[in-house]
Amino acid sequence: MRVYIMALELENVNRKFLDKLGFKVQDKPIDGYEIAYRYIPINSVKEVILFKIENGKEIEIGSFSNKDNALDVAKALEKYPARVVEEILQTLK
Repeated sequence: MRVYIMALELENVNRKFLDKLGFKVQDKPIDGYEIAYRYIPINSVKEVILFKIENGKEIEIGSFSNKDNALDVAKALEKYPARVVEEILQTLK
């Protein structure tokens, strides 16, 4: 939860929204996913936080960085839709 609070307080946090199947949507869905991400130029790190949205409430699933092994990220998210995993991995590139 601490990572979520820190990420929201920092500037330059971008967001992507996905429906419950993992397709991109413009606005925050009632049920789906949110990907919050930012780039930290000081240490060249991309941070990504994945939230599941249920009835409009965000539940943090996990946080990842481009320093993490892509296979480990995929394994950690194996119970989620493939499109969500693909979007996380693309964001980390």
